[in-house]
Amino acid sequence: MEDKKTIIYIMSNQRSGSTLIENILSKSPQIVSIGESFLLGGYIHKTGPGSSCNWTCSCGDSLDDCTFWNSVYQRLNISNAREIKNTKIVYPKGKDIDYQKEQNEDVRSLMNLIYKAFFDITDCDVLVDSSKEAFYGVSLYQNSPYTFKFIYLKRDLRAVTLSKHKWRKKYNKKNIGLIKLILANYRHRLQCKLMLRKVDKEDVFNLSYEEFFKDPQLVLNQMSDFFGFKTFDMPEFMELSNDHTIAGTPNRFKKRRIQYDDQWENDSKKRPFFNALGFMLNKLG
Repeated sequence: MEDKKTIIYIMSNQRSGSTLIENILSKSPQIVSIGESFLLGGYIHKTGPGSSCNWTCSCGDSLDDCTFWNSVYQRLNISNAREIKNTKIVYPKGKDIDYQKEQNEDVRSLMNLIYKAFFDITDCDVLVDSSKEAFYGVSLYQNSPYTFKFIYLKRDLRAVTLSKHKWRKKYNKKNIGLIKLILANYRHRLQCKLMLRKVDKEDVFNLSYEEFFKDPQLVLNQMSDFFGFKTFDMPEFMELSNDHTIAGTPNRFKKRRIQYDDQWENDSKKRPFFNALGFMLNKLG
């Protein structure tokens, strides 16, 4: 057990602030972020989420050309990034359960090697993985040689839904009504809670996006106590700084002041039924 090294895995829905929390944590000299490792295979083969930035590393280079990621590949004893075919662990079902279990085990082994490469190259104490995916995260937790802990990040379901709706329109994706979308987001929350039953409570830091912004420094200090890294000052801006992360929010390349955006509240109030439904679902947990 490499108990001196820690993985912080951010489990959340999309549009919940995982990239922001990851970016804030990465400002500690002890912490490095890998981004969303779940999507690494897709970024290498340029398929799936990531087309808006042409599937580049956050440094701007492709996963074939990035010098940092090539250092990772060298430690994996591979000469070409495209030897990495898949980095997704998915729930086995259907006729190919045994094959999927075998694939999942291969990905678990691969990710532990990639984590080790990050630790070796950067000499960091803590590595942040913001993949969000619940089954993937818990699968890695159950088979990790490291101290593996979670941030379970929740954001108001109305904010998540309105943000998803906006980005779906921007990228011309199939339109989904707000009611259907908020119910899907609530089901996602239930699935996360179900998966977290397999995780020791002592390994989960529950984080509310809204509570975080009431006193960011206080919450950051609480995280430092929980995860065992030294306290540091809350950064004023969200910005990439010598990072080599995978995926994240589409506007992560822009330097932005870290502040709470309450525009969704006004938008939600214009839709009384949606607003009331979201309020009720939030209360249910």
